[in-house]
Amino acid sequence: MGRRENLIDTPNKSLALLASWLRTTRREAGITYEQLAQRTPFSAATLARAASGQSVPKLEVAVAFAEECGGDASTAEYLWTRAFRDRVQVSGGRGQTRTVHISFVRDFSELHEAMLYLYRREGAPSYRELDSRARSRGERIPRSTLGRFLNRANVPSRGFVIAFSRACGVPDGEVEMWGQAWDRAKLPRRARPRIIGVDGGR
Repeated sequence: MGRRENLIDTPNKSLALLASWLRTTRREAGITYEQLAQRTPFSAATLARAASGQSVPKLEVAVAFAEECGGDASTAEYLWTRAFRDRVQVSGGRGQTRTVHISFVRDFSELHEAMLYLYRREGAPSYRELDSRARSRGERIPRSTLGRFLNRANVPSRGFVIAFSRACGVPDGEVEMWGQAWDRAKLPRRARPRIIGVDGGR
């Protein structure tokens, strides 16, 4: 028997639900974090943090945790999506990042925030749902790529940005604005066009 885990204490109810579910699947599987680490690419400490409720883990950690404990991967993805969506809502106004309109995006940090806002506005659909919408248009949004992007683990390609915006409900007539935002973000900083009226006109 491992040592008793601390109580889950977080204002993010969705995160608490994810952590509680992960803990339950592990207990029902009857394995320790050390044994779980041997079956996944992640350390025992990383897996324990995923079920601690202190922060939203990476999607691939939550899914691997669940699968190796006999849990359902789609349930893990659904609970993770809710926890990720709600993590900003509980942080308060000062903790939130100001979202720049897509027309004014100048770098990949602002593009990420704009895309994340679009994703939340759409109701944070599951990765499978977004990929299904993209496939209906002959495009792809690989779930692993989407997970890494939402966790800021990689920079999206232009094609990904276009497919993502369409899958999140951007009208065809406005999709190219998202491609143009990627073009601006890709430019070297000194080559980016100055946008008057943004950030106090600086």
